[in-house]
Amino acid sequence: MSPALEQRRSDNTQVYGPHCATLYASTAAQTHMQTLGHYFNPTATLENKLALAGASYELAQALPHVVAYLGEVFPLSEPHEAKIQAILLDYLHARGDVTVYGEPSADRAKRVPTISFNVAGWDPKALVEKAEALQAEEKISPEYGFRWGHFYAKRLCDDILGCGENAVVRVSMVHYNTEAEAKGLCELLDKVLGKGKGASAS
Repeated sequence: MSPALEQRRSDNTQVYGPHCATLYASTAAQTHMQTLGHYFNPTATLENKLALAGASYELAQALPHVVAYLGEVFPLSEPHEAKIQAILLDYLHARGDVTVYGEPSADRAKRVPTISFNVAGWDPKALVEKAEALQAEEKISPEYGFRWGHFYAKRLCDDILGCGENAVVRVSMVHYNTEAEAKGLCELLDKVLGKGKGASAS
């Protein structure tokens, strides 16, 4: 596509709703674009050029309900998300052996509660897999699902952050996670990693 393409994208992944997106392209930019579909289909509109099939009925039907839900929870979500990410960030900072990437504070005006980090002496994949094994072995409930990898930011992880092959550990929290769950995750990390060099958060 031409570099002149103007695009605006919004998705609902932060609330784990339908993974839909919107795209805007100026009329001028569209003149540089070719269809991704069959040569015999219409190509006059942006939808003609980029939409390869009809919208998923399930996703389309869910959208009004997602909008209604967001209208209820958004006014309350920011202060709550600030609290739960503060629990994890305070714990990670206090350990003394953790590098947190991005904004270090829990200020929701500056970051969302998706936290990427590395622990000295630990491969991210090995850390996550040990946590998963420990949860299964000790039947820890609730189960904590966090992941490792570059999450489609490979150049950032490789060229800017200088991470290893398995990049970072990432914890994604949202408005429906609780303070108790955030504290439980810190306890799980302590079991996996042992106490940090600093005073671990309780």
